[in-house]
Amino acid sequence: MRLRFGKQEFSFFPRTFILPQDIKRLRKAWEDGGSKQKWIIKPVGFAYYIVLVVCRYLHKPYLISGNKFDLRIYVYVPCYDPLRIYIFSDGLVRFASCKYSSSMKTLGNKFMHLTNYSVNKQNAEDDSGRALKALWQLLGSRGVNTTLIWEKIKDIVIKTVIPIRIEYSPGPWCNVTLRMLNLHSTHFYYRSCSTILAINIIPSNSKGEKSTFELFHRKIREFAGIAVLSRP
Repeated sequence: MRLRFGKQEFSFFPRTFILPQDIKRLRKAWEDGGSKQKWIIKPVGFAYYIVLVVCRYLHKPYLISGNKFDLRIYVYVPCYDPLRIYIFSDGLVRFASCKYSSSMKTLGNKFMHLTNYSVNKQNAEDDSGRALKALWQLLGSRGVNTTLIWEKIKDIVIKTVIPIRIEYSPGPWCNVTLRMLNLHSTHFYYRSCSTILAINIIPSNSKGEKSTFELFHRKIREFAGIAVLSRP
């Protein structure tokens, strides 16, 4: 899509390599980037099967109170033909539990560089997640145009789903119904423009993370209503 429509329209994700097939390209990029270029390896999990995903690390993130954070935006795609996309208006803001530093000496501090709840619950006394609405209020008080940010997020969501639609071959209604419960969660960084970090077809609904658990179940109820109304 970037080759077809240009980097300006599809510049919202960091340079990414899938291993093992991209190992030569990664090695060259690693050498060209120099010793100060950081890379992050996504852990192997259910959603990644047996491959490794390596991304260029974003070293100048927007900080709140000195901490890194990301946004988890929930998107529901009940049908690919015709394409219908629903974006849940309230997402989740996840914080790292240590103040951020760009020093190479801090690379081993996972509480500083990662926002995953499963990681930061080992370091933080309270829930490291906050409602997206709380972030809008905070940024709005600082003079940030949150409406523009949300429009940018919606634009990125659409541009992320369209390539999936191009590759997707819809089958009978019963097959689409089964796929209707596959909820996509998308992580965003807020900088001068948003950057997509990951897309998960099976987002976490951990009971240990109160804010995520409550949001997840509100989202399920709302999307279930959409699913009933969307059925032909």
